[in-house]
Amino acid sequence: MNFSDAWRVLLVYLAMLAFGVAIVGRIVYIQTVEREQLLEQARKVDIKIDTVQGARGNIFSANGTMLASTVSLYDIGFDFMGVKRDTLNKYIGPLTDSLAKLTHKPKIEIEKLLLKGYRTNDPHKNRCVYLVKGLKIDEYQRLKTFPLFKKNKGNGLNITKRMVREHPYGLLAMRTVGLVEKSDLYNRSKSSLMKGVVGLEGQYDSCLRGEIGYQLMRRVSGGNRIQVPSSINKEPKNGCDIYTSIDVELQDVAEEALLRCLKENEAEKGCVIMMDVETGFVEVMANLEYNYNTKQYEERWNVALGQSMEPGSTFKAITMTALMENDPNFNIKRVIDLGSSGTWVYEWRSKNGRAHHYHVRDSHVVKGGKPTVEEAFWESSNIAFSKLVVEYFEKDPQKFIDQIYKTKINEPLRVAWKGEESNPKIKSTDSKMWSYTSLPSMAMGYELTVTPMVILTYYNAIANNGRMMKPQFVKEIRRGNEVVQTFEPIVINERIASERTIKTLQGLLRGVVENGTAKALNKCPFPIAGKTGTAQISGKGGYNKKNYTASFVGYFPADEPKYSCAVIVINPMGGKYYGASVSAPVLKDVAEKVYATRLGVEDIAKTAKANADKYTKASMAYYDDVTDLCEMTGVRMVDGELGSQWVKVSPSTNGGVTIENVEIEDEIVPDMKGMNVTDAVYLIETMGWKAGFSGRGVVEEQSVKAGTRLEKGKAIVLKLKVES
Repeated sequence: MNFSDAWRVLLVYLAMLAFGVAIVGRIVYIQTVEREQLLEQARKVDIKIDTVQGARGNIFSANGTMLASTVSLYDIGFDFMGVKRDTLNKYIGPLTDSLAKLTHKPKIEIEKLLLKGYRTNDPHKNRCVYLVKGLKIDEYQRLKTFPLFKKNKGNGLNITKRMVREHPYGLLAMRTVGLVEKSDLYNRSKSSLMKGVVGLEGQYDSCLRGEIGYQLMRRVSGGNRIQVPSSINKEPKNGCDIYTSIDVELQDVAEEALLRCLKENEAEKGCVIMMDVETGFVEVMANLEYNYNTKQYEERWNVALGQSMEPGSTFKAITMTALMENDPNFNIKRVIDLGSSGTWVYEWRSKNGRAHHYHVRDSHVVKGGKPTVEEAFWESSNIAFSKLVVEYFEKDPQKFIDQIYKTKINEPLRVAWKGEESNPKIKSTDSKMWSYTSLPSMAMGYELTVTPMVILTYYNAIANNGRMMKPQFVKEIRRGNEVVQTFEPIVINERIASERTIKTLQGLLRGVVENGTAKALNKCPFPIAGKTGTAQISGKGGYNKKNYTASFVGYFPADEPKYSCAVIVINPMGGKYYGASVSAPVLKDVAEKVYATRLGVEDIAKTAKANADKYTKASMAYYDDVTDLCEMTGVRMVDGELGSQWVKVSPSTNGGVTIENVEIEDEIVPDMKGMNVTDAVYLIETMGWKAGFSGRGVVEEQSVKAGTRLEKGKAIVLKLKVES
């Protein structure tokens, strides 16, 4: 290397050294001299991408009442940076007063919090002190007008917005509505007992939750942040709304009746389910279970869908189906010899020739031990159905199972949410669990398990002339006003049995109420058909006479079925355990409410003349009903200046009617004579009283005389009669 080359290398080295020294010097200068200034600039200009979750969809009842909705809540903090001491002194009094009224906290506590936030105003630490959490939008808007915050035009406020799930009806239908415990969205749920994904919230989570959006945000002075235009930005999409088939009013009646039943009978748990016979849409599903920690009945578990149970005598309708479908000449008028002891011993021999015995017992001797088949069904004789099934199927037990399987009651319903639906377990003869006792046991509803929803689906098919419908809970999914999906009725089995068998079963179930174990339901103002069930619960030591499941499954009105209903009460310990005395009264409460608010209107509409005469005989009528009927039938109507929803209707000289206002006074019992039951019950309940009635038709008498002052919450019982 010559001298000139060496000199050039030295120059390059020195230049690089100088450049490196300059960089190090600049770093040192920034870290010492300019550090605070640059940190402050970084704090003032802070850009980040926010994720924005679309609002979760709402869940509605059948009539559009909100069952679950998403609400925005705001957690508010304040950064005292830039607030001078004399400014704080000036505003701390009024600000403390305003915050105390908003948060309902002591003023001294709030003042200490404000002063603490001011004194710890260290730029190197979290400078924000949180003042209040969980404000709704109107409360948040109000807070921004408070002293100091208004002066600073909101500068310094640190706002965290979060979404929570609200249930306007509290715990009503909570297990059916459900929740998804995945985020703060559900932290205000009143039920801490439901864990994970449950109910409609869980089943339709992907549809309800919407889509996430993105927004580029920049922090500016005062701690506030503003949106920055960017190709990254994406608007969030709100979730869809779910419109269910649940009827809030009837759900409330069912839950109250079930709770009363469970308390009176000291039961472990229970459920009430009601579905529309023709469509299969479920309008009521109430579930309650006793919590030994809180000493309260709560919606801890979906008994209707998830409780596998031996159905006991309610399974005898399925046994009867198998018997009749197997033999087209099966005669329900045939007399069966049951003996007079109330016990029948089924005997069989094992392969080694050893004799074995299985005892079947009835709770009472039916018809002196010689009932007909239909009488045995009415009185729920275990002996009769065990003997009949052994007689017809002992040589080929699989034929009995095949007849059951033809109805499709053994197949999973797949109607609802993960983890809460148990499949039917009706074993076949090739099962390892099959034994010589299986045939007589299954005939009376033992050695098999189904859920309450499964057994109701079968009875609903009987009411629906053999057509088995799939139970459903959702009618529509909407995004805003746009219908995304409509759910039509789904048929599981077009015909579970022949027309002859179905008609016979309908008559037998009607007979249970008229002549059998459910005679108490004869007092209803409309006919009910159904079957009681009382099944011993199997434990580790086998069956005992202490633990039972009490059931009633049926439909109403029996002559023209509209609704099917199942009431299951598990392990009643209050002294009663029969389905007739424990479960049937709950169905009666629900059915009477349905009749009063729905079916009664239909009955009256069918029997009423096509004019306004029926209203002239009543003390008052609902104004809209009168005008609708007059318009429909062409009856001339004369009225004055009406301002009341209740009117008195009188015949007029021109052949039409005259209507006048009826003034209703608060806490004063009105005259309801001649009113139809629907109007009278509606009037009573809207005035804050409880309604009850007996009979059928229009009001003949009322338990509290018209003009009496009556406290809200008291009951008025109506006596009805059918108009001649």
